[in-house]
Amino acid sequence: MQEQFLKIYSIHRNEVWLAAYSRCFNFDVANDLTQEAFLRYWRELTLGNVVTYERSWLCKVVRNLAEDYCKSSFYKYGTMAPEVFEKIDSHTALPEFVYEQAELFCKVNRTVGELNSKDRQILEMRYTQDYRIVEIAKQLGLKSAAVKMRLFRARTRLAQFLRPLGFGFN
Repeated sequence: MQEQFLKIYSIHRNEVWLAAYSRCFNFDVANDLTQEAFLRYWRELTLGNVVTYERSWLCKVVRNLAEDYCKSSFYKYGTMAPEVFEKIDSHTALPEFVYEQAELFCKVNRTVGELNSKDRQILEMRYTQDYRIVEIAKQLGLKSAAVKMRLFRARTRLAQFLRPLGFGFN
């Protein structure tokens, strides 16, 4: 059995490698796929299965392996060096950032609470409830121009309140 395998390997090795290389155009990958095809051939022999047309069987196996490899995400996207992965941020925020963000939200909420009720109402309708200018005008019984002016003035007053907290507005 080993002699038969070595004979088939020496006869068909180059053709099988060329079939792999013609699919992936990578020398090292073609070597790996060729070895895998011959491993599968060896497994067939050890299981007692008879492969009558070895060359076509091996070429078919290596073509299928090459096509599977080319469809794989590793082939499409590759991989990066460990140094690159170390620089990528994780999806979880650092505890310091979470605390800082929570503190900032509390300050902004207190600041918004200091605005007069009309400013708070119009800012809330526009930015929290995502109403359009026309919808706000309809609900408050105002013209669109008046809503725009109120929004502008409310944002200006809010910016004045937020400047001491470190928010910079132009």
